[in-house]
Amino acid sequence: MKFGKKDIRRFLNSQYIMFSIILTLKAVLLHGFLFHDYDFIKSFILEGCYILFLLGLVEFLPVRIKSIGYFFADAIITTLFASIVLYVAYFNTVPTYFALFQLGQVSAISDSVFSLLNPLYLLMYIDIIILIIFKVSKKLPFPSPKVNKKGLSVTVVLSIVAALVFFSYYKGITIANPVLAAGDKGIFNYELLNIYKDPNAQVKPLDPHLSIKAINEQIDNIKGITIKSDQKKKLFGAAKGRNVIVIQMESFQNFLLNLKVDGQEVTPNLNALLKKSMYFPNVYQQVGPGNTSDAEYIMNTSLFPQSYSATSISEGNRQYNSLPKLLKTKGYNTMTFHADELKFWNRDELYPALGFNHFYERPVYGEKDIIGLGPSDDVLYSKGLEKLQKSSTPFYSMFISMSSHHPYKIPDSKKGLKLPSEYDHSKIVGDYLQAQHYTDEALGRFIQKLKDNGLWDNAVILFYGDHFGLDQHMLNDTDRSILKGLLKHPYSEIDRYNIPFIITMPGITQGEVEEQVGGQLDFLPTLTNLLGIDIENKLVHFGQDLLNTPQNTIGMRYYMPAGSFINQSLLFTPKRNFEDGSGLAIPSHDPVTASELKQYKSEYEKVIELENLSDSYVQSLPHIKISKDK
Repeated sequence: MKFGKKDIRRFLNSQYIMFSIILTLKAVLLHGFLFHDYDFIKSFILEGCYILFLLGLVEFLPVRIKSIGYFFADAIITTLFASIVLYVAYFNTVPTYFALFQLGQVSAISDSVFSLLNPLYLLMYIDIIILIIFKVSKKLPFPSPKVNKKGLSVTVVLSIVAALVFFSYYKGITIANPVLAAGDKGIFNYELLNIYKDPNAQVKPLDPHLSIKAINEQIDNIKGITIKSDQKKKLFGAAKGRNVIVIQMESFQNFLLNLKVDGQEVTPNLNALLKKSMYFPNVYQQVGPGNTSDAEYIMNTSLFPQSYSATSISEGNRQYNSLPKLLKTKGYNTMTFHADELKFWNRDELYPALGFNHFYERPVYGEKDIIGLGPSDDVLYSKGLEKLQKSSTPFYSMFISMSSHHPYKIPDSKKGLKLPSEYDHSKIVGDYLQAQHYTDEALGRFIQKLKDNGLWDNAVILFYGDHFGLDQHMLNDTDRSILKGLLKHPYSEIDRYNIPFIITMPGITQGEVEEQVGGQLDFLPTLTNLLGIDIENKLVHFGQDLLNTPQNTIGMRYYMPAGSFINQSLLFTPKRNFEDGSGLAIPSHDPVTASELKQYKSEYEKVIELENLSDSYVQSLPHIKISKDK
């Protein structure tokens, strides 16, 4: 059978070719938009081979429904691209296939997501609208659903060969930065390689016969530290027997403390509290894609979150040795307060797995005084206080604030700051400061109620931010200018990931500032030291007691590439690997030269080893059946 000029014309004038060109051009433009990669030929070849193959499958449909099949294929692939764009805008990293399957969680943060929508994103769907008009209008030409099978066969076979070649080539190449990896390898290759290199399959569970003490010793050996005896630890048992109140503040960054805008304190209540607390200004977030739920997980386990998914979803039903379970053996009543629905981020599995006696969710707080995602922080604290007062035993309680959640839109009646006129042109900083000012006011009222009800003096209270609130991608020029004026330097990654950690023990703490660098993994061992509980034989923990820490390196994953770390001197970010990484000096925020970075390679390797060990430990824990009836 010959393949002549007529066949070629029919092939080129087919729906197969038309949709292939449209979708491949979208993929090429997506590369330029997301990755600033303007090598169009490389992008066209990388993405085009998969698109040609996928659309080739549509050709197997009967002719009468083939046009519908192409429309659906166009819509599905376009929606995949749009989801990736939106995900990168919100999380600043490229989603894996696993994260894309968790998009059902987006409904609960729809205001945050929609605030990031750019009208330009809708242009991705304009071809579908135009094609529908072409199809409906009988006067406008529309490509034939028929295609020359011989030409199609050659094209599909060549596209499969190309895809296999690229897949085989890239499967052995590791790039630490997921954005860089997706840009270099191609979006379809990136997703397939993540399926091929299933993160769970890559993790080797630890020997189940290893004792907790042996694992902790392994962790200490990697870190190169020696744990002090209890008798030599600073403030060991200083809060023994006290009630514990943990307050996790939504999107709260460290630069907010002691910050003034036009003479007004943004956080007057926390500023006053610092004078009677221990304050750790050099602490950084370590959450993964689960954000707030990851912060809860880390606080109660001192384990690294997962790098590819919200830990509460992928690993929420493991048999954890956790802080609530440990405190229950000491006679504590354990409870957590969150004004969101329990099913969001799979907390209906996570909270029982962590061992909380009680978890109080949305129905407890009613539907009055709604701010953003749910009832206000004032409602959260008031309802929570009622439960605390009823506890007949010492309690461990967590309050998860929510009113200052992105996009930071609070009622005008709750805006307590009078911002200068330049903030009228701010995209987000003005709203962020107003929301956090309200958070501080609600917190001040809660503190006063704890004092009035006699719960303050016999407590140890932890305050910390769960994760950053301002991503550089959220800011316009006015925002950047405002932040530079407030911080006295350009807003950097160091500012973004720096969260406050405050410990208040009434009658004991007197305004101490602890300069040791730390992360969220360190909160649990610092608290247990104050409670006089030795955890070396009881809890596997990857954090360190910040009051008795000679050195510390903070590993971060997901929001930074694998192997990223923060120590007393710098924030380091690898690209493909350590050799091409970059660093920002702390506290100057100045770039660190390549020659200066060489001395930190062992820190990079140490962080990766610790994160892998944490994953292995979690994978070794048995699954448990969780009842979701509570």
